Amino acid sequence: MENSDSVKHKMFLPDYVKLQFAGGIGFLSTGVGYTFFDNKLDATIFYGYTPEYYTSDDLHSVSLQFIVKPLSYKLSDNIEILPLNFGLFTHHTFGNNLWIKLPDHYPKGYYWWSPGINTGLFIGGEIKTKLFAGNMPASGTAFYARIGTRGLYLSSKIGNSSIPIKDIVELGFGVAIYR
Repeated sequence: MENSDSVKHKMFLPDYVKLQFAGGIGFLSTGVGYTFFDNKLDATIFYGYTPEYYTSDDLHSVSLQFIVKPLSYKLSDNIEILPLNFGLFTHHTFGNNLWIKLPDHYPKGYYWWSPGINTGLFIGGEIKTKLFAGNMPASGTAFYARIGTRGLYLSSKIGNSSIPIKDIVELGFGVAIYR
C-alpha cells in the first residue's frame, strides 16, 4: 500500500511523454503533458529543436498545446482509435530575428505580428496501444499524426490566394508513452 506522500508526488508526474517529428514545433520535439476530463483533453508543453542544416540558424522553441479528443473507439483490449482530435497551440521560437516585442528601430505599427510568437490550430488522430506496457513503467504507447496551420499563415492565405496550400500546412508525427 502506498503512503499518502507517495500518492501526492505521483499526482504531479506527467501523464505522458511525447516525441514528435515536425509539426511546426521543430525538426524534433519532446514534451510532457497531462490529461483531463476522462482523457478528453490534453495539455502538453514541448521543447523543439531545428538544426541549422534545415534553417539559417539553430532554432529552439517552446510550445503549449491543448488537444480535445471527443471520439474514441476501442477495437480490442489492446487498441483504441481516436480518429478526430482538435488542437490549439501557441509557441515561441528563440532567435535574434524572432522577437516578441517590436524592436525600437521599427516605427510603431510597422509589423502587426510578432515573428517570435505563433498560434495556430491542428487536427489529427491517434492510435493507443498496450505496446511496451509490460516492459516498462507505462500503461501503453500511442502513435499520432496531425495537420495544422498558424494564424499568420491563414491570414496571409486569405489575403493572397496565390499562396499554395502546401505553404501554409504543417504535418507532424509522434509517439507518446502513457504512465
